[in-house]
Amino acid sequence: MFGASIRGYAHMRKVVAVDGTHLSGKYAGVLLSAVAQDTQNHIYPLTYCVVDKENDESWGFFFEKLKSFVVDELELYIISDRNISIANGLARHYSLVYYGGCMRHLSENL
Repeated sequence: MFGASIRGYAHMRKVVAVDGTHLSGKYAGVLLSAVAQDTQNHIYPLTYCVVDKENDESWGFFFEKLKSFVVDELELYIISDRNISIANGLARHYSLVYYGGCMRHLSENL
């Protein structure tokens, strides 16, 4: 996490998008990331990390670190694809937030 991301989050909309993307090439793994949006619709990176695979343990670690500055509160919405490990991590670390599926991911998978 970077100081600018931590300080800037106070000025973001309370909607956070999280996702994982598989890396290929010499360095395999999964890039986990969280972004928010400011009031002018600019994407604002909050944090990211590279893990060996996308599972409950990796997402749990990610949400534990994210929670250090994105607090669990009723006004917060988190959106993602329908990955079960994301849902499990949110249930453990963000019990108060509203959690929903990304419409793009939903339309691609139906």
